[in-house]
Amino acid sequence: MHQLWYETPAAGWNAALPLGNGTLGAMVFGRPEHELLQLNEDSIWGGRALDRHNPDAAASLPDIRQLLRSGKTRAAEQLALQTLSGTPHSQRSYQTAGECYLDFEGQANYQQYSRRLDLEQALQTVSYQIGQALYTREYLISYPDQVLAVRLRAQNGGRLNFRAHLERCTNWMDEVQAQDGCSVRLLWRPAADQIAFCVKLTITACDGDVSTLGEFVKVSNATQAVLLLTICSSFREPDYPAVVDDRLRRAVNKGYELIKAEQCRDYQHLYQRMELRLGVEDQALEQLPTDERLRRVRAGQSDPGLSQLYFDYARYLLIGSSRAGSLPATLQGIWNADLNPMWNSKYTININLEMNYWMTDPANLADCYSPYFELLDRVKENGKKTAREMYGCRGSVAHHNVDISADTAPQDHYIPASYWVLGEVWLATHIWEHYDYTQDIDFLRRYIDVYEQAARFIYDFAIKNDAGQLVLSPSVSPENTYIKADGTTACMCEGATLDTEILTEFFRGYIKASQVLGLDPSVIEQATAFLNSLPPYKIGRYGQLQEWQEDYEEAEPGHRHISHLYALYPGTQFTRTRTPALLEAARVTLQRRLQAGGGHTGWSRAWIIAFWSRLGDGDLAYDNLLKLLEICTYPNLMDNHPLPESLNHGPDVFQIDGNLGAAAALMDMLFQSHEGFYHCLPAWPQALGNGSVRGLKVRGGAEIGMRWENSQVTWLSIKPLQDEQREVLVNGRKQHLDLKAGQEKILSF
Repeated sequence: MHQLWYETPAAGWNAALPLGNGTLGAMVFGRPEHELLQLNEDSIWGGRALDRHNPDAAASLPDIRQLLRSGKTRAAEQLALQTLSGTPHSQRSYQTAGECYLDFEGQANYQQYSRRLDLEQALQTVSYQIGQALYTREYLISYPDQVLAVRLRAQNGGRLNFRAHLERCTNWMDEVQAQDGCSVRLLWRPAADQIAFCVKLTITACDGDVSTLGEFVKVSNATQAVLLLTICSSFREPDYPAVVDDRLRRAVNKGYELIKAEQCRDYQHLYQRMELRLGVEDQALEQLPTDERLRRVRAGQSDPGLSQLYFDYARYLLIGSSRAGSLPATLQGIWNADLNPMWNSKYTININLEMNYWMTDPANLADCYSPYFELLDRVKENGKKTAREMYGCRGSVAHHNVDISADTAPQDHYIPASYWVLGEVWLATHIWEHYDYTQDIDFLRRYIDVYEQAARFIYDFAIKNDAGQLVLSPSVSPENTYIKADGTTACMCEGATLDTEILTEFFRGYIKASQVLGLDPSVIEQATAFLNSLPPYKIGRYGQLQEWQEDYEEAEPGHRHISHLYALYPGTQFTRTRTPALLEAARVTLQRRLQAGGGHTGWSRAWIIAFWSRLGDGDLAYDNLLKLLEICTYPNLMDNHPLPESLNHGPDVFQIDGNLGAAAALMDMLFQSHEGFYHCLPAWPQALGNGSVRGLKVRGGAEIGMRWENSQVTWLSIKPLQDEQREVLVNGRKQHLDLKAGQEKILSF
């Protein structure tokens, strides 16, 4: 059953259920008497776009490097804090669009309550009874029509009497007014150069009385009504209020039923491309509310179906927060209730934005990738100025955060992360990855310049260490701290292990892309020479993969970031067949991190699931999936990031990367293609039982279908995009296959 469902209304935001179409978002509380719809529009960000480049950066860079080389790390960090920080040090913040309140009369004493999110239709429903009267609500957000639609019905003698109004975190609006006798509008018009927007709600298809009074629109004595709401900002449209009016006029003329039907077709075109089925459907468990199932799993009870529901929910969340024409999914996808959210709810690019999109290609949702690459293209252009003005380098660079304006100057006064120059490079590794799944040469041709500009920066910025190897300086291992021989702690270094791993993945992709596009051989020669000059990976005193060039102890052994295992996942460098010693060092690293309390945030735990998958241990991968559900999941199945109480922002905060990263990891447990051959069930746990999958995409562009019983594949379908020779490892044996473009190859076992 593709549904989340509950027997009570949402007590708070982290129990509400999300709707989204990439651009518009809403969290629906489902309250009978005082309904709340918390609203978002992806382009509503606070603040102004500024030139934040520090004018003292370029002149200070040689001094910072010399201090690091001579072991004066603390002095280097303090100089970097003053001269490499952005001015001002913070970027823009993603913000809520406000709230829509529906206050009903006579709805307090309800019974037989049910609140559901249908993942197959992207439709929410609420139903309850008061006496003999039945009340039902449907909620959806349409991508074709760009509206939020709510249909309210009262049957068996029930009546709808309510008023609706709009707010924005109480008194943060510029103007709220009723209009047209059936609408209410919120208009936010800030100072010049800031993003303005309009929210408008209108009542239609109502068989009762509709009127406006003050800032309220009121419905009386009705048995049915439809609410239509839309939002538009000045980021996209100069005359954004007119766009809002036009959308609502069209939606009113179209009517709810047609809006609903077209939305369902549009959504299912994406959602139904793949299907994962785990075990035999347990009807008894399916009849339990989702929060009760989560409680049972936390108590140690088995429920493979909840893992499947979590996976399907991740696909729903990605479709809801990243569509063609929208901005990419932020730290919270599209859903954020605050004006000043944690970490500004923007794009953190030292793993989090990248993790949001790991699942996109294998889940057959390539259409949802376009906002990511469009942002990367803007990052590339802004990064040229950052490279030139801050470092005196050619090419393009970004640090560990960007925002709606694709700001590439360093963010925060945060030594463990701010002064790190590989943000754009990490983002760019997705270019080859996406091409490998889609074989879309036009896409590769469009984005090859991102590779070229990022490579030019690296060529200019890299320096030789004492051993003659090319390293980045200054650098960090995000967001970790090491202990020096004298007992002091430090973050900055020359050439962290992650640098080598990302640069290796980046230049390998750049070389292959250049070969596919037939670029000048000198491009490939230069990239290859740089690649061959990087430092080798080192194994430390505990048998672990070193995180830094020196075998330092960590100040926080259970740190949430495990950056130096990037080469294991999402990278493709550490494999069972090519690098067994490094694979074992990665295993030791992971064990030590977990023993010290690592994996305490949702996104970190999702990454750990993927690590165990690449290490071939399905049982430990599944154990960590259960840990994700046990300690890092809200009642609405959204991922959480626990926070120190010292931040005074509550105990935890929603981040979408745990949901989306775990879905990517689950697919990696199911099928791997990064070693050049197809590996069926490489890390599948016995606990998840029998199952099937269809529509799974793999490298090379093939689409996979598979059935398995008792951890053995019984049926395999491969439909390639191109003619190719592939080896397939299935049930412990390799087979050589001759695949023809567009022809389905079926194997039975």
